[in-house]
Amino acid sequence: MTSRNIAFMTGVLLLMLSGPVASQDWVDIKNPNELRALCSNKTFRSTFGGGPIVEHYRADGKGIFISGEIRTPRTWEVKGNDQVCFSSEKGTDCCRFQRNKKYPDEYVRRCTYDSEWGRELRVFMTILKVEDGIPEF
Repeated sequence: MTSRNIAFMTGVLLLMLSGPVASQDWVDIKNPNELRALCSNKTFRSTFGGGPIVEHYRADGKGIFISGEIRTPRTWEVKGNDQVCFSSEKGTDCCRFQRNKKYPDEYVRRCTYDSEWGRELRVFMTILKVEDGIPEF
């Protein structure tokens, strides 16, 4: 089973188990200005497969995704009222965000992407810690 499939299934399981209780703690972000502020000069921290993921995004729409020794340049832009699209040489993921009511630095990001095996659309969920500030890159 590929790591994407494992991550997808983990996300589905989390959504199924945390349904109504978790939805009370999360608020959809449906304001393009709030989304722009969320990604402007911010650092996102999460984990994948037990390893740390760090993402840095500048206000000018540029960013970098870091997983272990792999550093992938990215760009980002707000699309419509409720999405941020992140692009790299591998493609584009468009994501919707929710913020936690109790913990202001915690967010859920749900991204859609086209599968490597055809035009099947999939959703990937990540829980992020968001920090102000970024290093030079």
